[in-house]
Amino acid sequence: MRIKATKMDGCGNSFLVVDEMETPVSAFDRAQIANALATQHDTDGILYVDQQLGISTMKIFDCDGTEETMCGNGLRCATRYFRDTHVTSNVFNILTGDGMKEVVVHGDQVEVNLGEARYYQQIDHNLHFVFTGVPHVVVIGSEINSEAARALGKSLRYDKSLCEYVGHPEGVNVNFIWRTTEGISVRTYEVGVEDITQSCGTGSAASAYVAAKILGTTLPILTHSLGGNLRISENGGHLSICGPTRYQGKVIGFANTARPKLTMPINYRQRSVTWAGM
Repeated sequence: MRIKATKMDGCGNSFLVVDEMETPVSAFDRAQIANALATQHDTDGILYVDQQLGISTMKIFDCDGTEETMCGNGLRCATRYFRDTHVTSNVFNILTGDGMKEVVVHGDQVEVNLGEARYYQQIDHNLHFVFTGVPHVVVIGSEINSEAARALGKSLRYDKSLCEYVGHPEGVNVNFIWRTTEGISVRTYEVGVEDITQSCGTGSAASAYVAAKILGTTLPILTHSLGGNLRISENGGHLSICGPTRYQGKVIGFANTARPKLTMPINYRQRSVTWAGM
């Protein structure tokens, strides 16, 4: 199957946008297509965008084919794509796996409202959990290099006791944060990518939320990732992320997917168990 896509990135977080209004794939296995295209074009995930009854929609699949409910930088890229191709207003809504999200284009900046941070809890000393569309653990500490963040992030991401404790046995994203003169720095180990990524929108929002709650920083705040900066704001209890997006060009991908695959719906459950600790 030959698939046309648009490669984009938000603060270095890279995606292929598959426009289902031009290339319908609903009859095929989106997970298999996502894995094939991400491997061929070295990208963090695949965004499937569409419009149903006038409503803009986005589905996000990680590079390993895992479907996620939300991706902050992916939503920002989808916003830019919709505005440039299908939508005439600078303010509109996109339906995601985490519900309807209001999005805004401010010139070269794209801002998306992720909604309220949910299920916050302190797990251990300097270790916190919060759900910002996907599950995030936030580790407060001092500056950490990518190699160390990768090793510890992988360890926590696969810690069965920790994941069960926060109600996400499928795994959690892990963010390492420390103070800077302008805000906080963030390094995120992402589920589905299984590595430190250049940036993570929902991770930056989770990190800013924890920093405000625990370190006393005030929002809006700048989060500094390897791929650039995001501004995290709060309005009426809702978190929004704002930053640049960039087109990298049109690409062609190929996927050997002759038949659809039945998949179970995403179900992020909250459980009440005890975590043994680090």
